[in-house]
Formats: sequence, structure tokens, C-alpha cells
Amino acid sequence: MPARPDFAPNAEVYDDAYYAAMYRPHWFFRNERKYRERDAALLRAVRPVSSMRLLEVGSARGDTAFFFSPLVAEVVGVDAAATAVAAARSAAGARELANVRFETADARDLAPFQERSFDAVLLADFVEHVTDGVLAPCLAEARRVLIPGGALAIYTPNLDHWAERIKAAVPGLQQADHIAVRPSAEVARLVSAAGFLVEDLFFTASPYPLLGGVDRLFPRAGPCRFRTVLRALRPA
Repeated sequence: MPARPDFAPNAEVYDDAYYAAMYRPHWFFRNERKYRERDAALLRAVRPVSSMRLLEVGSARGDTAFFFSPLVAEVVGVDAAATAVAAARSAAGARELANVRFETADARDLAPFQERSFDAVLLADFVEHVTDGVLAPCLAEARRVLIPGGALAIYTPNLDHWAERIKAAVPGLQQADHIAVRPSAEVARLVSAAGFLVEDLFFTASPYPLLGGVDRLFPRAGPCRFRTVLRALRPA
């Protein structure tokens, strides 16, 4: 099903320039530690095996799908932005990956996919981009397409973290694409309300030089929990 034009109130943000700039290295905000720890968190949340069929919702230009492709049988990435899907397909073709494909689809209606057709559904850096009006039906659709016992994996910024609190309080620091950064408890609540059983909820520290060390010293403190990482299961 084609994406509806109201997939996001800020849909104009997601243009060619947006995807071209994704993951651009930065010594403070987007350093090697950030992506190394992100990869480790995603592996813990998804727990890939060679037979897994993985659906990534909000696959953007395909980077996360490409990360998982050597570890699973199949990865399907969907995104509401046709620009993102075109970029991902081009990158997949250049990599000659036979087990990865990308489709334009609205997260609220995953009608192209049958019930119980995936072992895992991944929302990596997606939740913060959508309102509850998109996230709630997306979670319901994720539950529908998962096999019984299948896993939902989420990786998203945590509004409880000191950096997100500063961004929310200081005009001009807000990211135009992050329209719904949520506290970790709210993410877990929405997942449970969709009928999932939360199996693992953990957090990463911020990658920022020196400041990230404070997060690692106090990992149980809410303001030191940089990313919410959640694994939940569809009941058998």
C-alpha cells in the first residue's frame, strides 16, 4: 500500500539532502563509539539467527538492513518516504545483496505482508519520528505480521536523558525530524498496550567524550540512560 501523504506532519524534512547527510561522522555527536554501541544494542534486541526473516520499519537508506543481512535469511525494509526507498534500493544493488529488499509502505498499514510472516520486526531510530497516531497502529501491524513468539525490537532516544532534556528546553536545539522523543516508560507502556510481552529493556550511554563517562558511571540513573532499547515478544 502506498504511503499516505500524512505519514508525518513534517514530511517535507525527508528529502534527498536529509538521507545524504545521515550518519555523517562527527567527533562529538556521531563518533565511532556511538555506532559500535548501537550495533551491539541492536544485536541484543533482535538476536539474529541464520533462518530469521526480519522486517525493518522505517528503514531509511538501508544502513541497518545491510548490517543485519549477513546474519539472517531475509531482510525487508519499508519506509513511507519514496526518496528513502529509492536510495536504499540503489545501495542494495551496488552491494549485490540477494536477501535484502525495500518497499514503500505506510507503517500504519503493512498490508503487503501476510500475518505471521516475520520472525522479528525492528524499529531502529523510528519511534522518535512518529506521533502516537502512527506508532500505535504500527505496533498493532507489527504484532500481526510476527509469528507467535516473534520479537519486536526498538532502539530510540530516551527523553529522560539529560541531553534530550536540554534539547527539549532550549529553543533552537530541537531536531526537526525528532517530533516525538518519549520517556522509556512510555515506550514500554505503548508496546505492552499493543499486546506484546516486554522481555528485555536496557539502555546505552551517550557517546559524547567525557560526558558519556558520567552516563557509564551511573547507568541506573534515568538522566544517564541515553537510548531506550527494548525487546518484546508476541505471545504464543
